[in-house]
Amino acid sequence: MRHPQLFFRSDLWIALLGSSLGEGVVGIGPTVAAALRAFDTQYLAGQQLPNGMISPPIETRRSFTVRLRQPPEC
Repeated sequence: MRHPQLFFRSDLWIALLGSSLGEGVVGIGPTVAAALRAFDTQYLAGQQLPNGMISPPIETRRSFTVRLRQPPEC
């Protein structure tokens, strides 16, 4: 479905979908097949977030006004 770019650097294959390693989906491995398998794993992990990773909606907090009494003078 997706067609990542393939690079060979320092004896490793890199499969990259996106503009950079920091912002894209990346798979790295010693062979093209291993890099593509790693890429598929990362891509699918981003598509299906486990329920435990999804945080509940943030509740709005109420604000209260508190009137403080002045302490008695001694």
